[in-house]
Amino acid sequence: MTETIVILGAGWTGLPLAHKLLKYTLPKRSIKVVLVTPNTHFFWNVAATRGIIPGEFSEDQLFLPIAPGFAKYPREAFELVLGKAESISDGQNTVSVVLNDGARRAVQYDQLVIATGSQVANNMPLKPVGTHEETLSAWRALQKKIGDAKDIVVAGSGATGVEAAGELAARYGRTRSITLIMSGSKPLEGDKSVLASVRDTIDNDLAKLGVKIVRGKRVVSTSTSDARTTLTLSDGSKLETDCYLPLFGLKLNTSFVPSKWLDAAGDIALDDHLKVVGASNVWALGDVGSVDPKQITITDNQIIYLAGHLDAILTGSATKAYAPEKKTLVFVSLGKRYATGQVGNWRLFGLLVSWVKGRRLFTDTAEAYVSGEKLRHSSL
Repeated sequence: MTETIVILGAGWTGLPLAHKLLKYTLPKRSIKVVLVTPNTHFFWNVAATRGIIPGEFSEDQLFLPIAPGFAKYPREAFELVLGKAESISDGQNTVSVVLNDGARRAVQYDQLVIATGSQVANNMPLKPVGTHEETLSAWRALQKKIGDAKDIVVAGSGATGVEAAGELAARYGRTRSITLIMSGSKPLEGDKSVLASVRDTIDNDLAKLGVKIVRGKRVVSTSTSDARTTLTLSDGSKLETDCYLPLFGLKLNTSFVPSKWLDAAGDIALDDHLKVVGASNVWALGDVGSVDPKQITITDNQIIYLAGHLDAILTGSATKAYAPEKKTLVFVSLGKRYATGQVGNWRLFGLLVSWVKGRRLFTDTAEAYVSGEKLRHSSL
């Protein structure tokens, strides 16, 4: 009897999981994978902090169609459903999906994987903000605003904010004013596992690029007049800018998840098998889950585990508990010249990170990754 596995989300966890199940489990067991997403295209947003700058990457490099990569699998084994989950009925094993055309559909599952990820809290299109068309429209509008701006203010001392400020300064040099507002005194202070030497390296590199840093302050309100945005900071001071990029905080895509499955922090509560606490056949991956830090560098470990775990369940093999990634993994590029990183307690040489990540931000591997030809995850 065919087992139906419904995966909600076709981002950095949902899409590779679908490929792995179809590649390695389907030959052993009759399954059907149903991938539910509002997006016809995969957003290669690991390159978004450079991609927001007009002319750096083409849209074809950053937005890759999903469907062609699954055409190689048997038609009866895969279905792409374009829509967003609206609710889950765990008693009926169904997901109510609002399709992109406005219709509703109940999707039945035997196993359910929630991999819907997150958005930038202020709806900045450095992650999908809706359908592919909606994301692309917001992306183009942001690129135009950046291209027209004489001065740009970035708020956020995490990796996204820091990389965006660095990329902007690397591209525009000192011909435009680039300001970074951070609530702490150093970049990446929100992650206590990051080495002081890594923070110092990023801080020094930003200075070399000419980024003006406002430390120990937050943006508390904004107002716009005559195409200029006025920012009011936590100390009462004000800044004016042509372009304001609020790149801090995440909003989890879990509005459809039953509240009984959420913990006090709003994450989906998971056990040591990445299974939703209180459910027997529901799992979660990536940002929505309670197990690991919300970082793309963690996803490989989760996908390898859950693909193998589901394979074991479906084929009657022995299973084992999930071992969270314990090493700190940080890779920060500030344009093509400056970069740094950390693996465990070791700071990486900037030249190494620039060579591996900074040159192309992995866009040269995107097509093979989205098609499932060269996933970064080991086979079962």
